[in-house]
Amino acid sequence: MSGVPSTPANTFDDLCHALGLISSSKTPPELFERLAKTLHKLADNQPIALYRRLSTGNLRLAYCYPLENNLAFHHALLAIHCYDDLAASKLQLYELNGEHGVWGYIGHPPAAYAEPDKWIQLLIDSASQRLRLLKAECMVTRQLGLKSRRRLLYRDIKQPTSIDDILQHHGASWCDIFQTEGIALAYQGDLHCFGKCPSRHPLFHQLQQLNQHNAHDEMTELNGSCQGGMAAQLRVANAALGWLVLFRQQPLLPALAADTTLQGSLSYWTPLEASMTIELADDLAVAITALEVVHLNRQLTKTNQRLESLTRIDPLTKCWNRYYTERVIEDAIHSSVNFAMLMFDIDDFKNINDTYGHATGDDILRDMAFLVQKTLRDDDHFGRWGGDEFIIIVKRVSQDACLQLANRLCHNVEQHIFSIADPLTISIGLTLVQPDDQPRQLFERADQSMYLAKMAGKNQVFLC
Repeated sequence: MSGVPSTPANTFDDLCHALGLISSSKTPPELFERLAKTLHKLADNQPIALYRRLSTGNLRLAYCYPLENNLAFHHALLAIHCYDDLAASKLQLYELNGEHGVWGYIGHPPAAYAEPDKWIQLLIDSASQRLRLLKAECMVTRQLGLKSRRRLLYRDIKQPTSIDDILQHHGASWCDIFQTEGIALAYQGDLHCFGKCPSRHPLFHQLQQLNQHNAHDEMTELNGSCQGGMAAQLRVANAALGWLVLFRQQPLLPALAADTTLQGSLSYWTPLEASMTIELADDLAVAITALEVVHLNRQLTKTNQRLESLTRIDPLTKCWNRYYTERVIEDAIHSSVNFAMLMFDIDDFKNINDTYGHATGDDILRDMAFLVQKTLRDDDHFGRWGGDEFIIIVKRVSQDACLQLANRLCHNVEQHIFSIADPLTISIGLTLVQPDDQPRQLFERADQSMYLAKMAGKNQVFLC
């Protein structure tokens, strides 16, 4: 038949059948199994090994056939870690190509009799095409899942949250997408875990080694007690923030996992899963950075509020200070709103300090401020003017209402039990704003009124 290579009829039929099976494979492991079995037969029953090429150039065993009975015999075949090892092994090699160059290599010992290379290459080319298609299909499915989680992840950033909250909220979905048992985030010297993860010490040790070797690989499979972990750096604008590590317990070749001498050669992840992990790591790096920015903004807001509070609040009495009280009075005058000013101090306060000490005097000032604030309305301004002098600004009230308030304050103070045995009283000077008043005139009238209240016998109110 013109254009058809010479091959026995039964082999040709088997080959067509194998091509059909490979083209209909539903998953990469199923594809690898069907390809390896067919190549095993075409290569005179020689063992077939399929190696995945990492971004570092190193190799990981992705599939081997047959798996049983002769593992010891094929130990050298299964323990290959890099292309130099592969070339030195004198295996018959074939490239398995992906969409961005060489995906990996297929190798088998030289066979005494084998079908022509053109048939083997045809199978491998078909497998490469199917692998690319499976990768594209899986990529779409997983990307849709990641895209959905990404929207929820970015929504969480707008709410008070933490890395642990993010893992608790999204960890189960990510484990489902990647078919993993656990997730760990190493960030700023701390480890945040979800699901089944190795103990902290060996995991930190391996990540530390990656940092020390200045690893910039897109992904790295861990080994030793962390075998089954795939680490991807959290990076933003070329700055390394930490590591995302996904863990699974089953390698791509579960039948070989029992052989401890081969475990370091086994791969647990496909390149597709690696690229998706890098995408998740990028999402998390952005989310964590945004989370930090939100946190810093909140801290900055709190700090600014505290600083603003310090510029307005008297530290001893916790009422408004003189600086802010002056601003309130100026604003009230310029607003043309009717208001009254009450100025008062504690009668004979100097004697209290001299008799009981300044610490007791401070306690009385705090108690006085608390007592007065309970008497005032929410929109009344109450500030400490200095020493034991206080100012009250009352807006939109009549003169009679102001007098009633001032007398009520005098009464409440007189009836209150303070921390000393001696009774305490206050003298209040009251004045109402006049047209064309300036702050200085207002203060002078209030001060004069308070002076007259003291001259009249203290513990009373005087209006000017």
